[in-house]
Amino acid sequence: MNSNVGPIQRTRLTDQIVGRMLSLISNGKYKVGDKLPSERVLMKQLDVGRSSLREATGALLLTGILTSRPGRGTFISASPDVLTARSLTWRVQMGRERIEELVETRIILEQAIAGLAAARCGEIEIAETKRELDLFELALKSNTRTAQVQADLSFHFALAKASHNATLIRFLSELSNLMRLWMKQTIRAGSIYSTSALLEDHREIVHAIEEHDSERAQKAMRKHLEMSARNLSSMVLHKQLLSFSV
Repeated sequence: MNSNVGPIQRTRLTDQIVGRMLSLISNGKYKVGDKLPSERVLMKQLDVGRSSLREATGALLLTGILTSRPGRGTFISASPDVLTARSLTWRVQMGRERIEELVETRIILEQAIAGLAAARCGEIEIAETKRELDLFELALKSNTRTAQVQADLSFHFALAKASHNATLIRFLSELSNLMRLWMKQTIRAGSIYSTSALLEDHREIVHAIEEHDSERAQKAMRKHLEMSARNLSSMVLHKQLLSFSV
């Protein structure tokens, strides 16, 4: 199935990764129901970096071509025909629904994480979340989007670790590719949700956890996710994702 997978040129790399993966599905090398190879294997086969591969995979998850099954991996759930066989209106609506589902899922999952982190964290976890908060602030000052997104993701995983719930950590890990896309969009659309507001939200979450106030931590997390979700313009984002050509 993977014998014809080769390296690709590095112009508009994420677009090319998406295009190559869609092409592999269209020509039958990957079939609906197949499990994707591991991230490490795909990186080697396509000769690309982890960040670009994760962004491309996140785009395909959002369009419904791929689906993530907790504890099992990433699977091909639909043919690329679904992107062309229906009208643009239908596709935009599909994008809105999937983004709304992602927002709902993160709110439910990360509210629980914040509440448990506040209730269960010890001095080590508090110190770790503070460290990640400081690193996030430094990343925002660097004005380097890749570093900002990684620091944001690391902060949220530090909170998950502080919850002392391995299942919640695993579920959050399954969402990591889509979270990267969300965070990238949030930082890019800074005029709507400024980086200073983003940092202040993180500080409020850490303060609540430090004081072991579960209710306050959950409210702070919900406010943070609802505010950042306003940057996820489904029309713009989905149009951008569907612009990838096979």
